[in-house]
Amino acid sequence: MHIRSWLAFGLMFTQAWASAQTGGASSVLTLDDARAQRVRGKALKAEAEARYETERLACQNKLIAVSCLSAAKQRRTDELKAADTLEREGRKAEREAHRMEVEAKAVRREAEAPGREAKQQTDVERYREKGAQRAAERERSMALESARTEGRRNKLAAQQAVRQKKLEERRKENAKRAEKAPENARKRAAKERQYADRVKKIDERARQYAELLKRREAEEAARQAAASAR
Repeated sequence: MHIRSWLAFGLMFTQAWASAQTGGASSVLTLDDARAQRVRGKALKAEAEARYETERLACQNKLIAVSCLSAAKQRRTDELKAADTLEREGRKAEREAHRMEVEAKAVRREAEAPGREAKQQTDVERYREKGAQRAAERERSMALESARTEGRRNKLAAQQAVRQKKLEERRKENAKRAEKAPENARKRAAKERQYADRVKKIDERARQYAELLKRREAEEAARQAAASAR
């Protein structure tokens, strides 16, 4: 009874699918249902063969074996035919469901295309905007650093000018005193040399500091160039 119930159910399933083909797309089997129908048809074939083998062996022990075997063969033929129909229609429904699924995906992709394009355009514009913001920030940073460097350079030049002026004034003063007192002039000259040596050392430190500033400027320019390259 089990296999007949399955066959009856399968035939109803097949009829429903066939009706859906002529009655509207809303009743078409899903891809999973179609596959399940095809698998059931295949399973029913195997079950029909097993059932026939059992009945064939049982008929050999009966007095009317010929009639029994004939009935068993007919049942097997009917069951195999019904199972084959179920499997064939399931395969056909599977192909149709797959086709409709592919078409639905194509329609869905086409409908979603404007949204995807709009999102891509938005992403591109956002990326460009962020890139412009980063570039502007780098420009501001470079301008600020350049202004700071120029300020340090101007401050150093002013300090050197002040020292040079003081040195000149002191030399003039010493020269005047040297005219009045040769001995004092000699002593002052010695002090002047000492002072000049100190000034020379100061200038040397200033020169070294200026070189340090230049190296820092070069390093900052290289860092900014590397940041711009990224």
